[in-house]
Amino acid sequence: MAALLAACSGSGFVREVERETELRSPADAEDAVYRDLIAQLLQQEKYYAALAHIEEHQRSVGDDDPRLSLYEARALYGLRLDGQAKAIFLNLRGTRYDAEAHHGLGLIDARDAELEKAIEHFILAVRARPTNVAMRNDLGFALLRAGRPEDARLQLSTALELEPSNQRARTNLMLLMLIRGDEQSARQLAESVGMTDRELAQMRDQAERLRATILPSTGG
Repeated sequence: MAALLAACSGSGFVREVERETELRSPADAEDAVYRDLIAQLLQQEKYYAALAHIEEHQRSVGDDDPRLSLYEARALYGLRLDGQAKAIFLNLRGTRYDAEAHHGLGLIDARDAELEKAIEHFILAVRARPTNVAMRNDLGFALLRAGRPEDARLQLSTALELEPSNQRARTNLMLLMLIRGDEQSARQLAESVGMTDRELAQMRDQAERLRATILPSTGG
């Protein structure tokens, strides 16, 4: 089940953070290149390498850069060092990365099956970053797991419309459709991306495994 959850939730916020980079000088440009390297390592799930480069960069620019702290927390989360990651995310609340901090805290709570706490954090993240696809996707998946399918569908549909090529959002929305017995919508979505019958059958199996973990519906 852990592999299923990892495939359906989790993270693309590094890319969103990098979009905010502003270059004001050659030093800023050099700094941006280094941060981009760290972001790429995180996206490639090379967390040990990312931490090594973060440590090296902190020696040069100091350890009070909130963006580096965010990347450090993301790497620690990827290594399942949730206690250390949580401490950093907590310290990032109230900074310009408050939304990312709540997103990270939500991911930790979701991994611990503390779904209501996770949802609270994800809602705060989405409220601050309404066009962030990763945050909406993770909120939608947490709502699905918490037995709130209609709320989940709103978030996942929004995420997919914001980024139609986003595989996580598409997968989660299709899982929701299959769990609810909406075979027609699931098949239409599968056909729109060229999914084979075999792949759709695998999705059905995945939906059945997920169904067994979902909390009783709260009607939302």
